[in-house]
Amino acid sequence: MIKILQNLTQRNNIISNRLLSNSLLNQNYNCLNYHKQQIRLFSSTTPENKNLDNLKKQDNNNSNNNNNNNNNSNDNEGVDKQKYNVITWSSVLVALVAGAGGWLYYDHLMSKKKEKQNQIVTYGSSSIGGGYSLIDENGKAVSDLDFRGKYVLLYFGFTYCPDACPAELTKISQVLTNLEKTNLMDGIQPVFITIDPWRDTVEQIRTYVKEFHPKFKALTGTPEQITKVAKLYRVFMSKAGQGDSYLVDHTIITYLIGPDGKFIEFYGSNLNSDQITERVIKRIADKGQGGENKGEIRQEKSVFEQIMSIFSK
Repeated sequence: MIKILQNLTQRNNIISNRLLSNSLLNQNYNCLNYHKQQIRLFSSTTPENKNLDNLKKQDNNNSNNNNNNNNNSNDNEGVDKQKYNVITWSSVLVALVAGAGGWLYYDHLMSKKKEKQNQIVTYGSSSIGGGYSLIDENGKAVSDLDFRGKYVLLYFGFTYCPDACPAELTKISQVLTNLEKTNLMDGIQPVFITIDPWRDTVEQIRTYVKEFHPKFKALTGTPEQITKVAKLYRVFMSKAGQGDSYLVDHTIITYLIGPDGKFIEFYGSNLNSDQITERVIKRIADKGQGGENKGEIRQEKSVFEQIMSIFSK
């Protein structure tokens, strides 16, 4: 019995100790929770923490505002870019249209001017031309009388001419080639008269003209003889430069002289070989039907004035 009682007492003590331990644990746990709550409450109510919270809120607000501003700025930039693109393309379009219009207007004016130049009266009786005596490419004396009975295509130039003379003589040779297709070629005589008698010898002019067409006649003479014939045909000429390498400025015109030795028409550098061919054929046809030019010439200006008008344009 005594042992049984001792065992029961022992068990009760163990149970009591366990209950006491659990109670202490619960108290400690509750106390711990209480302290945690106090700490949280204290930390949330201190000024420093309040300032921190406010700063965090302010930072968040500023961040949101910046994002909104950035979005608005991007939107504005997009609108500005669209406006800029619209303005730029509009300006380009206007410039293109204006440029095209200006070019068309310029082309129209140039066409009118060229047409007007081609319509200038370049034929009719005048004081241009006359008698002369020179030396041909073979060293023989010739005069204007040697070409009577033929239509003469007469050009004044010089063998050292760098551009204008070769271009015009080539044009005349093309006219001759065109006339070879007709029955008029036998009645045509091309003649080259130098305006540089100081350098253009007989041998020089003979070699020079044969490079363009075999039918060419070349004439030279003394400076006095050349000056006289140049005045007869209203040819301007002037030395330019010093020494032996000088050039000669001169009138760039081809003359058509009739079988009677009288001036018929002149052709400026603005006409091409086909246009000259057409006019030569027409003048020959007019002559063949009698009269100087079928009485269709209305000479409102002197031929000299017409020649000079070409160089003033």
